[in-house]
This record gives sequence, structure tokens and C-alpha cells, in this order.
Amino acid sequence: MQRIFIKGVKGGLGSTSVVANLACVLKKSDVNVIAIDLDAKSDLGLHFGLPWKCTKGWSNESSFEKAITHFHQDSDGVIFLPFGDSHAEPSDIKKLINNCNKFDCTANTWLLFDCPSYIELEQLPLERNDIVLELINCDAICHSLIYKRLQKLKKSDSNWKHFFLANRYNSASVLEFDLFSLWQSTLPLMAPFFINSDEVIKESTAYRNVALNCAPYSVANDDFETLAGWLVSKAAL
Repeated sequence: MQRIFIKGVKGGLGSTSVVANLACVLKKSDVNVIAIDLDAKSDLGLHFGLPWKCTKGWSNESSFEKAITHFHQDSDGVIFLPFGDSHAEPSDIKKLINNCNKFDCTANTWLLFDCPSYIELEQLPLERNDIVLELINCDAICHSLIYKRLQKLKKSDSNWKHFFLANRYNSASVLEFDLFSLWQSTLPLMAPFFINSDEVIKESTAYRNVALNCAPYSVANDDFETLAGWLVSKAAL
């Protein structure tokens, strides 16, 4: 089982849409995919067509055995677990992640975690083969946050695979082009590609779906296929 943790270096960078689109692309490549929502906004289910009335999730239960009764499956076959509408402490999130190791999964199962930006990586029970994707936008704030993150990583005993991924990239912006070029040449943990800013992402979310199903020949879908292939190569290392 391969575990992927996706979070933004700050809020509002689109981690939930990345998790949902990546999950569906991976599922289309004939692997088992389980997506877990760890963010109190509990938005992940919306991308998979979960009805509005379904507000409960793992945070509403006192035990893992009860929490797994809230699993759903979307039309593509992705299995997902909503956060719910109850409060959860970082220790609860850590406990849930550890309990996910109890799943009786096949070797080709991918477990994707939609992590809130306010959770520090050090609060997550990360293991050696885990992959952490921290999303960034090509702007000055993320530029500062990246280097703060690098300083923390240098002081930690991290042994997981960690990468930065530029999301919502605007190729028409000179500033974004310059920042991405700078990061590619100076950051050892920078993914060698980006997820373009594509109106299809907004449109598919409005239809409570993902880009793959709403626009299979879109730039966004190509980007997520690239991301999926790249992650497969990194997981094999």
C-alpha cells in the first residue's frame, strides 16, 4: 500500500481538488484508490458527488470500527471517507492515519490523505515509504513559506519522500514563470512540472465531479495524468 499525503503550505491552495482528481486518474489506471479527508472543511466528498445531506464522517465516531461505516464509493470506483461535521484534534487525525494501516488492502492500493494546511508534518505519523506533496502557488508568500519549510526539514529527522508541487500555475504571468524557474533551479525537492490553472477544475467542481469525467481531453486532465505517472515512478524508488 502506497500512502500519499497532500497539503498546502498555506490554506486555499487547492489540495482537495488535487486529491480528488489524482484519485480518479489513478483509479482509471486500474489500481485501488482510497481517499481520506482529514480537513475539517469536509469538502472532499463534494468532488465525488456526495449528496449535501450526507454530513457525517469519521470525526463523528468514537471508534475506528464505527468510523469506517462512513466510507462511500463514487461512480469511478474511488473509495473515500469524509471528515464529517464534528471537531477533531491533531491527535485524532494521527490516530486515524495509524488505524488505516489495518486495512486489508492489496499491494497496488493507493491511500490518499487530504491534509489541512494547519497540521504540521511533524504531527503526522509519516513512514519511510510515504510521499508528501506540499502544494504551492507561484507567489511571494509561498516563496517565503517554502524556505521556512526547508529550514524545518533540515532540523527534523524526516525520512519520508517530500516534494513541492506548483498548483494553479498561470503561464501568462511573468512573475509566476520567473518564480517557477527559480525554484526549479534552486530547490532540490521541487516537482519538475506544475498543475495549470484551468477553468475545467472550477466547472467540474460545480458539477460535483472531477476534470477527468467532465473534460477528458483538458489540460487539467493531462496534468493529473502526468502527476500520477510521476508518483508511480517515485513510489518505485
